[in-house]
Amino acid sequence: MIKVINSYFKLEDERGKFIGIINNNKWEEINFIHSKENSIRGGHFHKKTDELFFIISGKIEITFQEVKNKTEFGQQRKIIVSKNDIFIINKYIYHEFRILEEATWINALSKKHDVNNPDFYNISIT
Repeated sequence: MIKVINSYFKLEDERGKFIGIINNNKWEEINFIHSKENSIRGGHFHKKTDELFFIISGKIEITFQEVKNKTEFGQQRKIIVSKNDIFIINKYIYHEFRILEEATWINALSKKHDVNNPDFYNISIT
């Protein structure tokens, strides 16, 4: 569902810090996101796209669950992520982000966003 991963490489010395986010898979699009506290993002799932996230700063509560079909869903779960957390959300996983503290983050998509044929499916999860 959501796979929390460790960075593949970390180096910290007198020059600063280097964090290797991921060194496998193919990512076709990379985005920078800034989110204000108490805002909500997401609220959808993808049929063709996996997403990678790296939290630069802030704290975010993620609600997620598997989408089996239009009326059948897996168990709803929540996790909280914060600075330096790295995770992947696979296709057919509904995800909603509640921003608990102002946040900056990086997002990578396994499939480039197509404005004419978007891979976003909004559903209402209760």
